[in-house]
Amino acid sequence: MEIQVAVARQSEVYPSAVRQQLERILAHSLFNRSERMGRFLRLAVERTLAGKAGELKEYLIGVEVFDRKATYDPRVDPIVRVEARRLRSKLKAYYESDGRADAVTIQFVAGSYAPQIQRRAEAPPARVASGCNTIAVLPFANLSPTAEHEYFSDGLTEELIHALTAVPGMRVVAWNSAARLRERQQDLAAIRQQLHAATALTGSVRVAGLGLRVRAQLIDTESGVYLWSETFDRTMQDVFAIQEEIARSIVRTLRVRLGSVEETPVGRSHTTLTSYDWYLKGRYAWNRRSPESLAEAIRHFEAAIAADDRSALPHAGLADSYSLLVDYGLMPPDEGMPRAKAAANRALELDPGLAEAYTSLAFVCSHYDRDWQEAEALYRKAVELTPSYATAHHWLGGDCYLLLGRFDEALAEIETALQLDPLSSILRDGLGFTLMTMGRHEEAVQVHREIVETDPTFSKAYGSLGRAYVQQGNYAEGIAVLEKGRSLAGGIPSILGVLGQAYGLVGERERARELLASLRERGQREFVPCTPIALIHLGLGEKEQALDWLERGYARQESALTAMGVHPAYDALRGEPRFETLLERLGLR
Repeated sequence: MEIQVAVARQSEVYPSAVRQQLERILAHSLFNRSERMGRFLRLAVERTLAGKAGELKEYLIGVEVFDRKATYDPRVDPIVRVEARRLRSKLKAYYESDGRADAVTIQFVAGSYAPQIQRRAEAPPARVASGCNTIAVLPFANLSPTAEHEYFSDGLTEELIHALTAVPGMRVVAWNSAARLRERQQDLAAIRQQLHAATALTGSVRVAGLGLRVRAQLIDTESGVYLWSETFDRTMQDVFAIQEEIARSIVRTLRVRLGSVEETPVGRSHTTLTSYDWYLKGRYAWNRRSPESLAEAIRHFEAAIAADDRSALPHAGLADSYSLLVDYGLMPPDEGMPRAKAAANRALELDPGLAEAYTSLAFVCSHYDRDWQEAEALYRKAVELTPSYATAHHWLGGDCYLLLGRFDEALAEIETALQLDPLSSILRDGLGFTLMTMGRHEEAVQVHREIVETDPTFSKAYGSLGRAYVQQGNYAEGIAVLEKGRSLAGGIPSILGVLGQAYGLVGERERARELLASLRERGQREFVPCTPIALIHLGLGEKEQALDWLERGYARQESALTAMGVHPAYDALRGEPRFETLLERLGLR
């Protein structure tokens, strides 16, 4: 029988929405006791989402789903055709019963093993539907006489975002994306198009002495109509009450408009005004994500703790800062990770509902303790507490599932993070890295090129783009981009390592050895991760030396080693006994 491949209308549905629908179907009583039926459906959907619907032939399904041997002949054994009919029947029964209101349909037509994926004709487009409950909290303008209070207006914005994310049924655009439109608060079309938000909260803050005036407006991004507007005149001591008062007013307005949002948001625990001021300054610095700003953030968080050691927020901020310093190779793991772990645990003692602390603790568990099972549980706890926390989805996908080789789950989580924070360069960078790891080099290059074009000061993107070019075999472009990244970010070891590896691969051994010598000399004076040195040796074809350095990195519990199981830069070592032993020790096998 000739199989006609059906064209699924995937472009109309977010892949994450398709995967959510898939899990809903598989959990239903019609499917949850039929393992092979579930495998059949999952294979067909995932191949279609990956653009590989044409591969869905009887032979492939027979071998991968029904465990037929390589000698399987579909003309003799009709198992796939028989089970396809059963699958169509079960899906029809599902959508005629409990699934009759589902917005996304997954169905098969006779003669095809590629599913038709689409929205129901009567359902509104998914993006519009999700946008109805989506609000973008844009950075409040600082109208104070001096610029020093900008941290306060940004901090109030972040606290409002947090309060609103705790409301069931509401999707809140993350800070990183909202901040990208800082100077475009009046551009409602851009807010609706780029952030997919039906409503926008804008406002201003003016601090003069002890006086505080906060003005806030809730705007319908389609019509431009003001849904609500209010001015709050208070003293600085009332900052927490103002935050909660504004959040409650917004939620009441949305509850009337949408009819599906609960009335009272969950606020954060209070602290002293002095501690809160230091915390906001710390978050303001942390959000800049440079080596200098991370060090500054730590100083501010420590000052916040000194002012009120029972405030959970600065402890969580401290954990995040140390986690990033280690992740960026700027601090020895045995120095930074224990500090991050202690700070995260202290934050959880003070506030067991703080999703940020669970996320930071999860990163330590995987990248330092090598306890992947516990890390996944902690990430899931963070997502459960605050589903709109994009970093939890990002790290669960890119720093847990991906490193364990669970590629589909990794992509789904990163996609969810990007829906929450659509303009985030670091999230798009994570998507590009995932695609490169999966061997989809052309797509990875495209993602990183878009980051460089839209955010040219984001130095990390140049290193990522250079890596993608190198893995694609485009060494000239890769080296040029890496040199650009080197000039922007300075001599960060991670960039020097991939640059040295590239020089070695193209035969420019002298340049590779210059970078190798530079890193080793620096290692005598300061902390330098072992992985960049190992990569240069690998580029020079010196496998034993590369393995020596990787084993040193393992002894130092360096977090970068956790990518070895999937990162294509290490492909030349696969099958080497010492390398495979390292992967086992890292919990990656």
